[in-house]
Amino acid sequence: MSADVINIKGTKNGLVIMIDPNKDFEELKNTLKTKIESSRGFFKGAKFTFHLGKHNLTDENTKELEAICCQHGLIVDNGIAWPSQVPAKEHISKTPEILREKAMSDKVRPLMREASPSIPTVGVLESDKKPCLFVNKSLRSGQRIKFDGNVFVFGDINPGSEVTANGDIVVMGSLRGVVHAGANGNNDAIIMAYKLNPIQLRIGSVISRPPENNSASRYPEIARIREGQMLIDPYLTHGLK
Repeated sequence: MSADVINIKGTKNGLVIMIDPNKDFEELKNTLKTKIESSRGFFKGAKFTFHLGKHNLTDENTKELEAICCQHGLIVDNGIAWPSQVPAKEHISKTPEILREKAMSDKVRPLMREASPSIPTVGVLESDKKPCLFVNKSLRSGQRIKFDGNVFVFGDINPGSEVTANGDIVVMGSLRGVVHAGANGNNDAIIMAYKLNPIQLRIGSVISRPPENNSASRYPEIARIREGQMLIDPYLTHGLK
């Protein structure tokens, strides 16, 4: 039984089922049924129409073929244009890919978020208006960054690398090097990392070293100055203490 007896073409409006006019009706029915069943429900819910060419099918024969399709979840739509009226790119032999893309586009919806609160213009200290440097890589041994503002590292700070900032330092990875936040004497600066296991931490004028055999926590941590001492706490997602 040849697969060319029934050829299903995908268009942006639905399926066009092409029928070989040289085959007898029983073979057409059997091939159509086999082809749809082998799709394992892939065509379910799709609109379709037949392109019969010069095949002399009676209305009763046509309804039999439509019934086979409808039994497997397809929907008759005789308004679908047949492939000669559709641009070639839309009915190439990649029917499953075309239908899959269309199915995905029908399901995808825009990501909706509430509007972000506007940054207040009143009551914000000039000292809080710091520029930010985004570093989209990990720092290797020997690499140094110095910046007059906040620094965000989207990677790791490895041993032998250093980051110095007049503002805060946030590391979206492992901090295992040397970092100095509040380098201009700002003891209110903070250092936060997903894995905080540094060689040395410094905030303002306060320097701290981790104890020997110190192991990184399994959760993000934040370092800050309290009463002249550097303390490390679990990072709270709902805000700073």
